[in-house]
Amino acid sequence: MSLNENHGLKVILIEDNLGDQILIKDYLEDEFPKLNLDIASDFKETKCLLKEPNNPYKIILLDLSLPDVDKDTLLKEILALAPSTPIIILTGQDDIHTAIQALTLGCTDYLLKNEITSKGLRKSITYAFERKHIDKQLENSVKRYQQLFQLNPQPIWVINNNTGGFLEVNKSAIDKYGYEKEEFLEMSMQDIDPDFDKLDLQKYHDASEILRDGNLHQHQLKNGHNIQVRLYVNPIEYQGIDATLLMSIDLSETESYIRQIEEQNQQLKDIAWEQSHLVRAPLTRMMGIINRLEEKHMAHIMEVDEECSLLLKNVLKSAHEIDDVIRSIVTKSSSKDK
Repeated sequence: MSLNENHGLKVILIEDNLGDQILIKDYLEDEFPKLNLDIASDFKETKCLLKEPNNPYKIILLDLSLPDVDKDTLLKEILALAPSTPIIILTGQDDIHTAIQALTLGCTDYLLKNEITSKGLRKSITYAFERKHIDKQLENSVKRYQQLFQLNPQPIWVINNNTGGFLEVNKSAIDKYGYEKEEFLEMSMQDIDPDFDKLDLQKYHDASEILRDGNLHQHQLKNGHNIQVRLYVNPIEYQGIDATLLMSIDLSETESYIRQIEEQNQQLKDIAWEQSHLVRAPLTRMMGIINRLEEKHMAHIMEVDEECSLLLKNVLKSAHEIDDVIRSIVTKSSSKDK
């Protein structure tokens, strides 16, 4: 959301006092030449205007004292009808406490009616847009963090530095360790890692230091099985609490992958050995026999017609080609083994 005056400023003024309506309208027209202003004198009229799909208001100027609704209901209804629109409260001195409370509910600013000027109103509107923009950025940032946290394929927790207790847990940790989120939040890190010392977290100020220590830990799953993990940490502040973002990598899975690769490599070696010794041996003998037949034919010791001679040459050529292929496979297998 941005305040682009070139496109005009569409405002709804919710005010039941005719004099205040005229005054605010004049102030707005002084500062915003392309003003598009709607005025509502009661909540019924306000509700109709805010529900109209063709009225995307950029700002709401709200008097808390309307004749047909109480202040608390008015605020809740306006916030529900226009949750993303900046709201500036217009209030009298005797209602300033309620105006301040409105800020905690989501309103962006309040102005005392007897102190409003055209410049002050413009400043408040500009501030309201900037605050809404920042709030939206923070909201998007929180969503991105939650997505990164929850969708990470590795188990991640947020740990209270003082107690070691779990403050937050992602889905991967729930799936991997077998505990429900509610169970995790009643546990501490020591419940799954007896050797975990929460005091160790206070020795480090960045992740790079603690990563160099190795951090090999044995974790116990809910089903009683143990897994070997490596821990990665990063200090954070979580809801005002000194905390640590902790991620575990299951090394047992990594070792399993390594074993599979080693087994595959061994199979390749066995195949290469078979090709080198078991296949090439009879192939070599066959090539020798063919050569001997060729020699006898050339020496006229045995008679072979032209067709047989051609077949012998092709068989010998094919045998040499097979031998070259086997040699190539063995060479490649040996180089991978190194």
